[in-house]
Amino acid sequence: MIKKSFVSISLVSAGNVFNTILGFLFLTAVARTLSLEDFGKYALLTSLLTFLAKGTDFGTNSLYVSKSITNNEKTLVSTFYSLKVLLLFIIFPIALITLWVLKIVDPIIVTVFMLGLFAYWINFTLYSLFQRDENYLMLILVNSVLAVIKATFAVLIFLRFSNPTLLSSFSIFSLCVYPSLLLIPFLPKEFREFKLSFHNVKIFFKEAFPAGVSQMVSEGWSAIANTITSMASTFTNVGIYSLADKLSAIFSLISFSIFTVLLPKNAQRKKDKQEYDFNETLLISIGLLLLALIGVVASNILVVPLFGEHFRDSLPILYILLFASAFMAINTFMENYFFVEKKTDKLLPIAIIRIISFVGLSLLWLPKYSITGVAYASLISSVSITLIIFSLIKRTHKEG
Repeated sequence: MIKKSFVSISLVSAGNVFNTILGFLFLTAVARTLSLEDFGKYALLTSLLTFLAKGTDFGTNSLYVSKSITNNEKTLVSTFYSLKVLLLFIIFPIALITLWVLKIVDPIIVTVFMLGLFAYWINFTLYSLFQRDENYLMLILVNSVLAVIKATFAVLIFLRFSNPTLLSSFSIFSLCVYPSLLLIPFLPKEFREFKLSFHNVKIFFKEAFPAGVSQMVSEGWSAIANTITSMASTFTNVGIYSLADKLSAIFSLISFSIFTVLLPKNAQRKKDKQEYDFNETLLISIGLLLLALIGVVASNILVVPLFGEHFRDSLPILYILLFASAFMAINTFMENYFFVEKKTDKLLPIAIIRIISFVGLSLLWLPKYSITGVAYASLISSVSITLIIFSLIKRTHKEG
């Protein structure tokens, strides 16, 4: 059983890493051609977009996958779709207000932002439906489509056929998601029948709410860090911090890959009245920490040659964030335990502690230690939350 999980995790991780490499080609092209200040603005816009787009998920994707398997509820998909529509209508005005507060008022950029938000809403939903069907090949292709488009533009930039601006770079990032919608016909028939049913939507949302808050904190980590840095420092520092953050984000993809595979697998184990597999969790955690060590060595060799001398200051930040992201990855995939055991209410206090500790330490250390203080705040917060989640799981398992 463990072997089967690792095969699936390896497949999804390989696909996500491949997509990330293609995405990094575009990131490299943008970082090398935009000014450091414009790159900082680009980083803020893209992190905000993905953060707010995750608000259209708000824990509902994982809850749907878990509940539809453990309870064998085939009709739950209509409730799921209905809640997704409601979340989209809630997030749209929040996005507009957020952009206005941050003084991002250029009408073209705002339009591109909102179009991207809609595209990611569908993209994330597609991902969860293929996850529910355990069709991991199609799940990978959902993001491969946009990764290939980014890589194509990266090649054009490197060959000097295109000279990117802040607007064009952000437009590519936002709008390249739309072609992934061509994969909708590959969904099982019951998922392609888009029916709305607001019956039990309130109950479903109430159950998803704690997980949604936790997810927004986890997924919005980059956006929160970039916003804090931009408000208390310059966009140049945002650019330096953001590159380190994006490079360390490989762990977010790995943890997402692990969560993607283990959630339906552990939900099925729960349905079959089998014990949760803790040995699997321990082995994966050790592997992630070893990857962080490898990442430190690799980044010391590759970052400056790839991205340019002006990003040398990102290296110390990157070393810290690699381990912060590794611990974040560990506690992210461990959260599937609470979905499977139907104890998502425990995720809310975890999320609150995580965000308060990170923001509090960041604001305390930023004036004295600059962006290094933000990186250390991320590391300390991530390690603390991992310990808290481990303790909660151990105690909950004993009580069960």
